[in-house]
Amino acid sequence: MGRIVRVEVWTDVQCVWCYVGDARWRRAISMFGGTVDVVHRSFELQPGFPVDFDAQEYLQAQRGLNAAEQARVFESMTRVAAEEGLAYAPERIRPTNSHLAMEVLHHAETVGRGDEVRDRLYAAYFVEGRHIGTTESLLELATEAGLDPDRVRAELDAGTYRAAVNEDSAAARVLGVQGVPFAVIDNVYPISGAQRTEALVEALQRASAAPSPRPGEPSSPRRG
Repeated sequence: MGRIVRVEVWTDVQCVWCYVGDARWRRAISMFGGTVDVVHRSFELQPGFPVDFDAQEYLQAQRGLNAAEQARVFESMTRVAAEEGLAYAPERIRPTNSHLAMEVLHHAETVGRGDEVRDRLYAAYFVEGRHIGTTESLLELATEAGLDPDRVRAELDAGTYRAAVNEDSAAARVLGVQGVPFAVIDNVYPISGAQRTEALVEALQRASAAPSPRPGEPSSPRRG
């Protein structure tokens, strides 16, 4: 386990399975015990979403879920989250366009606060029912996570990371990704969905035991 294992993970901050998957990856890396370089990438699941809309109407119109069906789905997901030690309050969620939030995450990574901001956004969205789609709401959350709000506002106003978010999504689609979370280990081993922690540990161990990938290799994960 001497060499560094590189893991690229594509997520959308509004994706509940990404929320669960993030917890599982962190636990897996801790259990693995080796050195892992995690690169977080954006994948906008719903690029056409407005900033404000009615979540219940969306679930019924777009996914065909009535109130009873929604309740069953939410109850099941609440159990899954609880198993990972995560709070989850689906009735409070305020869906929005996630692009700005992911721009903030890109900025946070450049100043070494990626995990803190990611945690803050997940909690704000999945637990506290806070809006994460406007500049003002994101400035509040970024400040709470330790970022300089003036710097964050300047980066959002300038669109500094707008292209980076789009490029991450485009790169994932080239790999055939249609949903997240999605990860690639060492540019070779793909992992779709929020796999169980034990499966992630095994994947890291297999990758660590394999020959080191050549520097500069493009991402071309094997299928199957």
